[in-house]
Amino acid sequence: MLVTKNNGSILENINIETIKDIIEKNHILAIVNRALSYKENIIKIEGSDDYVENIYQDDITPQEIENGTKAVKEYCFANNYENLYFEYLLAISQEDEKLNVLKEKKKHEIQTKRDEALESGLIYNEHTFQTRKEDKQNIIGAATNLMLDMQSGTNSISEIIWIDINDEKVTFTPQDFLIFASSVAYHTQEIIFKANALKERIEQAKSEQDLETIVWEK
Repeated sequence: MLVTKNNGSILENINIETIKDIIEKNHILAIVNRALSYKENIIKIEGSDDYVENIYQDDITPQEIENGTKAVKEYCFANNYENLYFEYLLAISQEDEKLNVLKEKKKHEIQTKRDEALESGLIYNEHTFQTRKEDKQNIIGAATNLMLDMQSGTNSISEIIWIDINDEKVTFTPQDFLIFASSVAYHTQEIIFKANALKERIEQAKSEQDLETIVWEK
């Protein structure tokens, strides 16, 4: 069950309103698969029966908090609320932990930029070609078949027709297509290396100001 660590409140589910409320109150969400702990407090009332109240005892474990944080992350990432997840992390973190949270956030931003760049297409000979994962797999497959044909000596492939991002047919000679395939591979490698270099800078950052200087430049 979903439990607010601070007061033992049980929540029905995770949603954006719940997360925002938790952040505002600086509460921590946990997932607990056991009965919560309570302590009986006997209040004596003169001339009446004693009144017994059950007081919530916070014995939430680090693992239960970790499971709660994981649930928040899964919800936020599945619903495109990534920034809300990092806002929650910052809200529940100690001061000496916040730089690591900001690093995690910055890495996610770089990863997002990397993925966008990998799929934004490649301009080659005045045509823009799609470079999504499946597109690159098709290009590599076509280049492999072409090289096998050339190595066999049959040279049965005299031209390759590829479709650009505007659905226009582009005709390549075998040699030109291999150069094109190499350009796609180099384009991919360049973006990945760029992202890795920025992530390394993030790891080395000593302050929030250092992190602010790390940006993805086109």
